[in-house]
Amino acid sequence: MNVGTAHSEVNPNTRVMNSRGIWLSYVLGIGFLHIILLSIPFVSVPVVWTLTNLIHNLISVTRGEEER
Repeated sequence: MNVGTAHSEVNPNTRVMNSRGIWLSYVLGIGFLHIILLSIPFVSVPVVWTLTNLIHNLISVTRGEEER
């Protein structure tokens, strides 16, 4: 038994989010989503920011529940 070490398993989210290139892909994906939403002519900029945030949160929550 190792003294001073945690007995729980490693959080799987830390392995995924520390993968090479994931942060760049993440930022580019959210940026691309935002640009696509901005290209819809009848949607205002505040609504696009809100939709981007909501879609981002839905993806984050859904992905987090699958990894548990």
